[in-house]
Amino acid sequence: MAIVNINLDLDKNYINLLNDIYRAIIILVIFQILVSNSNNSKNILNNALSGNIMNDDFMILLIYIIIGIGAYYLIFDKLLNIS
Repeated sequence: MAIVNINLDLDKNYINLLNDIYRAIIILVIFQILVSNSNNSKNILNNALSGNIMNDDFMILLIYIIIGIGAYYLIFDKLLNIS
């Protein structure tokens, strides 16, 4: 039961597309907020993807992505329902 329900007269595929776009936007915005508020002066994304396999920057990046996904499913999925 979402707080805001948007009922659109669209095909189910388009509704799934809109839900996926909403999900991606929320996850990326949460990720960007976490990265911009971290106290790292270095480029975390570049260091995480170009370093060793399980370096600290990669683990931080992975945790930020998990927090973004968790925030979507635990908070934002309950706020807006597109059907």
